Amino acid sequence: MKRILIVLVLVFCFVYRKTDACTRVVYKGPNQTVLTARSMDWRDEIPVNLWVFPKGMKRNGEVGPLSVKWTSKYGSVIASAWDMATTDGLNETGLVANVLWLAESQYPKFDPKGQKPGLTIAAWAQYILDNYASVAEAVDALKSEPFVLVSDYIPGTQRFTTLHLSIVR
Repeated sequence: MKRILIVLVLVFCFVYRKTDACTRVVYKGPNQTVLTARSMDWRDEIPVNLWVFPKGMKRNGEVGPLSVKWTSKYGSVIASAWDMATTDGLNETGLVANVLWLAESQYPKFDPKGQKPGLTIAAWAQYILDNYASVAEAVDALKSEPFVLVSDYIPGTQRFTTLHLSIVR
């Protein structure tokens, strides 16, 4: 098993250095072992920092008065992009969330004077990590589409942020 993991990491790091989108690799092994790895294949350097968040933090969707509001049920460790977006993380229950680029992504239009609250795309993964202990729990809760995902341009660029979300435990 260790040998397979080492080979996967080496291939991931050295062979696939230049690609057009984020890449995710999943290995399903014996005894229900699942290993995942991902890259942030991007033409520009993305400043990344690791943050540790305790449970009990009061948060909001950061899109104005109609932002979704919550208090984190779980602590997490995350990788941030531009010190403003959660791109990857793990909560204390073992739930993992990753956002990956997907140019074809489209989101419903957010009405800041409407009925449904909004959530910035920068906090999408963090919302999942803060609120859910399992993939099934997250999927079940998100089926009702409790908020509108609100996207914007990547800081300092003319590129509109189009992501999809991966969660695994």
